[in-house]
Amino acid sequence: MLQQLITIWIKNYDKDFMNKKTKYSINGVIMGGAVFGILDGIKQYNEIQENSGKDFDWRRFLLAVGKGAAIGGAGGLLLGAWADYENSKVRPLNTDLGLINLSDKIRFDESHPTYIKLKEKGQSLIFMLLARYGSDIESTPRLGSTVTGTALKDNFDIDYAVNFKHYAFRNIGQMFDSVHDFFEDSIGKKGILRVRRQRKSIGVFVNVNGTEHKIDFAPCKLSKGKRNGAGYLHVNDDSLFGNPSYTKTNVRELNKVKLSHTQKRIVLLLKNWKEKNDLPLSSHLLQNMVLDAYAFAPSIPKGFTKKVVMVLRHIADNLHVAFIRGVENTNNVITAIPQSDKDIIADAAREVIKEYEYQPNSIMEAMFH
Repeated sequence: MLQQLITIWIKNYDKDFMNKKTKYSINGVIMGGAVFGILDGIKQYNEIQENSGKDFDWRRFLLAVGKGAAIGGAGGLLLGAWADYENSKVRPLNTDLGLINLSDKIRFDESHPTYIKLKEKGQSLIFMLLARYGSDIESTPRLGSTVTGTALKDNFDIDYAVNFKHYAFRNIGQMFDSVHDFFEDSIGKKGILRVRRQRKSIGVFVNVNGTEHKIDFAPCKLSKGKRNGAGYLHVNDDSLFGNPSYTKTNVRELNKVKLSHTQKRIVLLLKNWKEKNDLPLSSHLLQNMVLDAYAFAPSIPKGFTKKVVMVLRHIADNLHVAFIRGVENTNNVITAIPQSDKDIIADAAREVIKEYEYQPNSIMEAMFH
């Protein structure tokens, strides 16, 4: 019975979050009851120590808890009522226009001198690879957020797939090691500062106008007899007992995924939100959750703000059960991340929604980083 009452209380607590009067009064009841109960318990403990024949008075304890709950609830009710009154006086903002302007502000600019210089660096490194491996390289397509238009201006890099012909190396691990060692041996050339092994790619850090920027290269061994871009990536495993492996990929299919202009804006805002809150949410999963939200929505709401909230609600309600496969590899379940990470992401999304339902203007602060 007690468990049922607690469950009902939690549901009502979440439902009444948009009313600070209710929330503060509940918090006041809990805090007040706990403080008065602890104080009475300590006092009775001391009395028992002084008089060994004295028993703990549960009736007195419960009365103290009830008194504290009443005082705390009343105080919380007054504070909450004041907060609700102050909130009612807040002038509504045009959040649609504000969020659209914010997405434009945080989007990386292809005409920015730093990006242009980094792109030139990327091309010079590609030329180095072509000089080293020659006809063994089939193609070097660009991929990633700078191609899809969802990169943040303060946090972007350039990504290349380096597609090797099927006969170029004896195995996939040898291919990865060869490219990694080639770049490591080239430190000091073409502005290369350092090289890093990553899970599926090689990070090459270069100097651009005195600042370090990263260009990622993902070596891919194309499948024999196929001309559709299908191949295999090397997968590093840095865990204690982990072993390197490989995974299928298809960059051509990956680059076929298209976002609408509005969806790109939403991805940008949610990238900003996830960085602000340091959420364990990859850009790849985020993009797919946006597409998933649109695919399964009974209807797409009007207004940009409501579209953002729709995606956040989809993440909060469905991340734990969503099963999304990568278009580049149907064996790759993008949503297969730790449950603890899903809890963190879903809770963060739920918090934004609750605050928005109480004060719509809050969505601006939630998305701003």
